[in-house]
Amino acid sequence: MDIERGIILEKFSNEYFKKLANDLRFDLNDEEIEALKRDFIEVEKQERLFESIDTDGIEPMVYPFEAPTVFLREDQVEEVLSQKDVLENAADVRMGHVHVPKVVK
Repeated sequence: MDIERGIILEKFSNEYFKKLANDLRFDLNDEEIEALKRDFIEVEKQERLFESIDTDGIEPMVYPFEAPTVFLREDQVEEVLSQKDVLENAADVRMGHVHVPKVVK
């Protein structure tokens, strides 16, 4: 288990989390990185547990409940704005589309 733990810790190094945080445009301190490492290790343990379950002969489910879904309403088209009306309210329009700043690398 120690070797396995070492591989996981290497996989989720401080540099990995610092790069990930930078790409997502937020900062992590060392304490937060250590907490994330512990969380990721637990998630990987749970993933291995799920992978160990024999599912041969089990039919995949589309929905976790066997009862039919009756609580959803039918879609009904109501008031629809034209593209022109929508784009009039946008701060930045390019080639007929609303342009927003990039938030994730």
